Amino acid sequence: MCPEKVLSGLLELKKLLDYLSSSPAGLKLLKEMHSSDEPIRMPERGKRINSQESNNTLATLSKTRPVLRHRTVPVKSSITHIPAFPLKLSIFQTHASPCWHVKCFFSGKTVIRSLKTSSKSDAVRLAKGFYETRMLADKEKPELIPLPALQSRSVIAVTKVMLQSEKARADRGEIAAHAYTMTACRVRKHILPFFKDCPISRVNFEQAEQFLNYLSAQGYKSTTLSLYMLTLRKVLTTAQAYQWISQVPQLPKVKVVTSSRGGFSVQEYLMLLRTAWRISRIIDLEKQATHRSTQGGIYTKTLGVPHEMAWLIGFMVNSFVRPADIKIIQHKHVQVIRGEYTYLRLSLPETKKHKGQIITLPAAVRIYESLTAYFGKRGLAQPEDYLFMPQIKDREAAIVLLEGHFRKILIDSNLRYSHLGQRRTLYSLRHSAITFRLLYGKNIDLLTLARNARTSAEMIDKFYASELTAEMNVDMLHSRR
Repeated sequence: MCPEKVLSGLLELKKLLDYLSSSPAGLKLLKEMHSSDEPIRMPERGKRINSQESNNTLATLSKTRPVLRHRTVPVKSSITHIPAFPLKLSIFQTHASPCWHVKCFFSGKTVIRSLKTSSKSDAVRLAKGFYETRMLADKEKPELIPLPALQSRSVIAVTKVMLQSEKARADRGEIAAHAYTMTACRVRKHILPFFKDCPISRVNFEQAEQFLNYLSAQGYKSTTLSLYMLTLRKVLTTAQAYQWISQVPQLPKVKVVTSSRGGFSVQEYLMLLRTAWRISRIIDLEKQATHRSTQGGIYTKTLGVPHEMAWLIGFMVNSFVRPADIKIIQHKHVQVIRGEYTYLRLSLPETKKHKGQIITLPAAVRIYESLTAYFGKRGLAQPEDYLFMPQIKDREAAIVLLEGHFRKILIDSNLRYSHLGQRRTLYSLRHSAITFRLLYGKNIDLLTLARNARTSAEMIDKFYASELTAEMNVDMLHSRR
């Protein structure tokens, strides 16, 4: 090419650039030319371009060239829908970050979150967990989709659904609130830490047996192990109900070894009463209550025990009540019956799914009258007042205090453990009440005793009568018709 023509062309180009730089439209055109790799058609040589031609050129460029998208807009080629989940759930990448993002539509709005990982496989797993967690948080019903799609549900997600169901049952009164609390504790303490985010479809007999061995290594007894297996079965049953697994796998069986709570002999019972009266006479020096000597701000730890502890021991042994009954019993629940037989008729609220009346022994009448006279002088013997520790309205705190004082009496009497190594508690007094009736009651049958103690004949035979020996009823063995 002739050098003169090249020089002339460069001069024309310089003039064109100067002209474009002198107007906003020209600057915009130069910017588009700089950001595009496509060639720009130059005007014919010697022809000037006016503003109208410049605008026409910009319009043509805007139609033929792609407009650059924002850096946070999803890269179209990276958009991936999660297999077996609703189409509204997807992951994608942007030009602004190498990390994957999850996008889903919940409750009328689109939610986008960073998954903080550049690995696509990890992003898919995290997106599934995000979807399940958000569905539970919004209290939406999980969508019913084909079975293979739901086998990726994690143990964590299924336990949340199971606990929601158990909480609803507790609210409806189908199970006790304490039963729900214990189930939730077992889930949080060992089930979730062991299985973590394992898919529910992978929980089989082998994994369940490994979990059982793990619990056994922690030193738990057969009863506790059985309860953990029961909780795990609830989780699997929930997964099957939602069609997240086809069937509940077989779980290892635990042979439960039952043991009683350890009652008292007549001599030990009398020793408890004497110790309770002696310790109740101890006068404690006044001391400042601190966070080390108070619990819930309602009492200060002392050397002695309340005056009613001896009455509590005698009342439980003569009335067959549970510690849970002691916590809620009020004067309006007690009726003194005098006639051919003298006894108390206890009409207590339902506890442990039993709501029958209890007929006490005659000694309970004297104890109740002494208790009423003692608290009556203090204005705490009205029908709505509680029999034991009526000054404490928080009854959960009251039963904790009673158990602590009884423990103090046991330790002072050297009766904390039985000769078989069984640890004794307030419940041991109920055990003694039932055992004494089996030993010293005249021709009493298990059904009558069980109904009066608000339990079953099977429980009486399993936990109470099992400790009786033949020598205890030697007179019956030696009797004649």
